[in-house]
Amino acid sequence: MEKKSLQILGAAWGDGAGDHGCAAGPYSLQQSLLISQPSFHWRTIIDKLSLSHKLDKDVNSRIAALCQQLAQQTEQLYREHQPFLTIGGDHTCAIGTWSGVFAAIEKQGPLGLIWFDAHMDSHTPQTTVSGNLHGMPLACLLGYGNEALTHLMTPTPKLQPHHVCLIGVRSFEAGEAALLQSLNVRIFFMEEVEERGLAAVFQEAHQIVTHGTQNYGISIDLDAIDPLEAPGVGSPEPHGLNSEDLIETLQTICGDPRLIGAEIAEFNPEHDIDHRTALLIEKLATALFIQHTPL
Repeated sequence: MEKKSLQILGAAWGDGAGDHGCAAGPYSLQQSLLISQPSFHWRTIIDKLSLSHKLDKDVNSRIAALCQQLAQQTEQLYREHQPFLTIGGDHTCAIGTWSGVFAAIEKQGPLGLIWFDAHMDSHTPQTTVSGNLHGMPLACLLGYGNEALTHLMTPTPKLQPHHVCLIGVRSFEAGEAALLQSLNVRIFFMEEVEERGLAAVFQEAHQIVTHGTQNYGISIDLDAIDPLEAPGVGSPEPHGLNSEDLIETLQTICGDPRLIGAEIAEFNPEHDIDHRTALLIEKLATALFIQHTPL
């Protein structure tokens, strides 16, 4: 059977974040020749240049148009049986990434998703404090938020609450917490990760997202990781995940046929130090998609 190459999709926008510097993330990685394993292939980078005639629209419509292009890519890659990695850009790219996958698998079964993040990203327009859309993508995927974003590809919610979980949360607001609690979404707060260990937490999360689902994905906001190890983010939060623990944990699912794809979001090269975060992104991608041969 012919080995498939990992298809890299750049989501080069930062409109959903307060700091727009993450829009440069995919281009920075591509130009520095990182994410350059022989089996990695940069398929496309989506940015606002393709929306030049729509830039006068509001931010919801602008991000919806960008996410629509991304969703069409992930839907097509699923149908081609090609594994993919979305690299952002702000975390609103998740709306496009997983809406496309859901559109492809909807008739076969539900989608599971493990969401690594320091934050919950589950605000709605009614609960947001900042108004920034990168604080809302998980809520949108669950069916809550602006219709331009929740109805992307299909009006159906892309995730069911019992098929999604969050890992590494340590900074959140009451409104988004109330939504996830009302839906009984499983949240592994950082305190639980420290108490039980990431390996044990991830094993439980993996059981959640694979139980009764067709496929599952991994969404990583880099601010889930401790900022001493991943400084190149716009919203750093101290006392995060240990990067080596995360790499070792992700290696355990490398080659899992149920893993359809992943995304790594919120890389802001303006804040990176000694390419620390950029190099970590390559390690994360390799851990997820490149099989390691024991010595």
